[in-house]
Amino acid sequence: MSQTIQKENTAFFDAWAKSYDCFLFQFWMKHFHQGVLKVLDFSKPFTLLDVSCGTGELLNTIAKKSPKCKLSGMDFSQEMISRAQRKNKNIYFQQGDVHKLSFKDNTFDYVISTTAFHHYHDQQKAMQEMTRVAKKGGSIIVSDIHFLLRLFNFLNEKLEPGCVHVNSGKEMKSLFEKVGLINIQQKRNFMFSMITLGIKN
Repeated sequence: MSQTIQKENTAFFDAWAKSYDCFLFQFWMKHFHQGVLKVLDFSKPFTLLDVSCGTGELLNTIAKKSPKCKLSGMDFSQEMISRAQRKNKNIYFQQGDVHKLSFKDNTFDYVISTTAFHHYHDQQKAMQEMTRVAKKGGSIIVSDIHFLLRLFNFLNEKLEPGCVHVNSGKEMKSLFEKVGLINIQQKRNFMFSMITLGIKN
């Protein structure tokens, strides 16, 4: 089952990479990005990993706001990564799988996932890996789709290629708790999105 989902996601996002940066879609994505930007502490340089970074638009925004930050981006789609690499040579990009990150333990001040978590075929494993590579005291931030009406979440699971599960707030909080994250906070980013943040103990 997981291999089928991975193949669906690879084909879907590789094909989408060519038009991923179109104005209308990036205008939509900026709503998700703004919520993440608001919780980052730009008062000092930090290390950050954006898993499922797409073509790197959020990382580019962070780099402009704080050029001294050490930023890394990872995505399952090689086409997405290739386009991200062409945009910004000062950000480290690599193709990879969130379920088996190649980074060392305790590496990043922030590990973020934006509008991608509902595609992960083993969400518990993804959370474990994101937590593993975060520093002690570092933050895990997940900004994902979450419609106000459950029906829309259900329809998204059925209609979006490679979608596994759209979590409720309770379900997402439980995933954070199971990997030992503390000081968990949740807030609605905008009417189609929810942000969950936790600290590595």
